[in-house]
Amino acid sequence: MKAGHLFLAVLLGALPCVAIAATRVVSLGGDITEIVYAIHAQGELAGVDSTSTWPEAARKLPDVGYVRQLSAEGVLSLRPDLILATHDAGPSTVIEQIRGAGVRIETLPVSRSAEDIEAKIRRIGELTGHAKEADALADDVAVRFATLAKAVAAMPTHPRAVFLMSTGQGSPMAAGHDTAADRAVALAGGVNAAADLSGYKAVSPEALVAMKPDVILLMKEREDAVGGIDGVLHMPGVADTPAGRAKRIYFVEGQALLGFGPRTAENAAALQARWSRL
Repeated sequence: MKAGHLFLAVLLGALPCVAIAATRVVSLGGDITEIVYAIHAQGELAGVDSTSTWPEAARKLPDVGYVRQLSAEGVLSLRPDLILATHDAGPSTVIEQIRGAGVRIETLPVSRSAEDIEAKIRRIGELTGHAKEADALADDVAVRFATLAKAVAAMPTHPRAVFLMSTGQGSPMAAGHDTAADRAVALAGGVNAAADLSGYKAVSPEALVAMKPDVILLMKEREDAVGGIDGVLHMPGVADTPAGRAKRIYFVEGQALLGFGPRTAENAAALQARWSRL
């Protein structure tokens, strides 16, 4: 072996083993995509799902469809070597088909707390080879949540809030316990007025009035469809609630608040600041 080659072999042998990040990544979940962009790993993105609407640049990438209704052909057509998926990506038969094709799928666990979000950010950083950037982002998110927790603790009262998923027909769906909306309301210092329900359930006008919400929350993405605040006030039962009488109808960005990603802390803080003045 030539002296130069011998030196190179010795040098390489002395270096620590470094994991090589995937070069073609498909992100299945708006929260995951936001994190990938926030840690500057978007250069590896080959495609995203339809819930990946932020940042705006993500909309320009190939779209494999709704995260819970994927097709193996659509995902595999992008030739990914790593798929980052939310816990509810599916259907399960499709996920198994993709795995069977030899593609690595990393499923991120359910995240419903500040600690969960921080852990998710760090894990995505490891998987994409951007651990340093991910650590910095996770530390920043932790500080934001700590500040939010102090503000919530200082609130003299905690408003009763109900999150409605308007279907556009029939009774709206209220978010009960074991939902992302339930946890988001708690993070922002509110009390879920629909906590007696499990999951998302249709609520009658009488049931809505009985909840006595001080605030009614809806997704901003549905604001035009429901006719804004006036449209919500015309929903049966709404006008007879404390929220309806005071016109406290808040539209919040769904993915930013309920996605449990990098923007959740600041959006929960904005909501807390808004209703801390009630």
